[in-house]
Amino acid sequence: MSHVDLTVDGWLALSDAGADGVAAAIARDVGAALVSISAHSYVGRSGRMALFERDGIRYALVPGGTVELGCDPARFVPTSRQLQDFAEAVAAYSVPEPIHRFLAEQMSPARWATLPARLVAVRSVDADWLLTAEHDGTDDHESVMARLEWRGLRPPTPDEWEYDCGAGATTLFRWGDEYPDSEPYGDVPLIQNPNFFGLVIGDDPYRTEFTTDPTVLCGGDGGSALCGGYGGFLSWITLATAYRDPALAETIYEGYLVGETPLRPVLPMP
Repeated sequence: MSHVDLTVDGWLALSDAGADGVAAAIARDVGAALVSISAHSYVGRSGRMALFERDGIRYALVPGGTVELGCDPARFVPTSRQLQDFAEAVAAYSVPEPIHRFLAEQMSPARWATLPARLVAVRSVDADWLLTAEHDGTDDHESVMARLEWRGLRPPTPDEWEYDCGAGATTLFRWGDEYPDSEPYGDVPLIQNPNFFGLVIGDDPYRTEFTTDPTVLCGGDGGSALCGGYGGFLSWITLATAYRDPALAETIYEGYLVGETPLRPVLPMP
């Protein structure tokens, strides 16, 4: 079986010796150092995490396979606090209601996708990380992607980003459907702890990330809802795994914020 065909079930079914062998072969094939393989758990799910490093960037193994993505609003049962938070948002900002219609408009649709296994950066980096002394001053999606490709890397596709974040969870957030009684910023272990794959992702609404699609950024809204004081529901929903903000890309490109916008390098496996 090719490394790119490695699934979560296949990875977890390996013996410790078998996992060591697979991880060592991956490291050799991509020119990375194998840092560690260890048991890892996240919100009641137990698994195995493999970490690698290349050129100063730490990566985690994300197995692939045919996976469920997106948001089915019909599955979401809001709590009384969420309904209250949403009602306050409706009154103040005229967001579409009811709550399930809002989710249908703000989330990517429920779907299935077949994804390859790959190594994904544990943390995102700013696009400026790609700059070289020969940088010509061009900052758009195409030039950023070209500089990333020159390093043998790429960003995740939108489907990959969602899977990287949710790791197969079909709830609104990767940890469930509810959110803490706090702002999604600062010292909030729930969003800052590594997820099931070992990634620190969707942890800061200000750090929305590029994908291969220039119109789709994931993992936040640039901080608009939080900074604007839009309340708990609208601030937290920007970190929902399937959240999309179609207007955000235009704001970034027109505001010359490409270099300051994070991306998450993906190290493809042969």
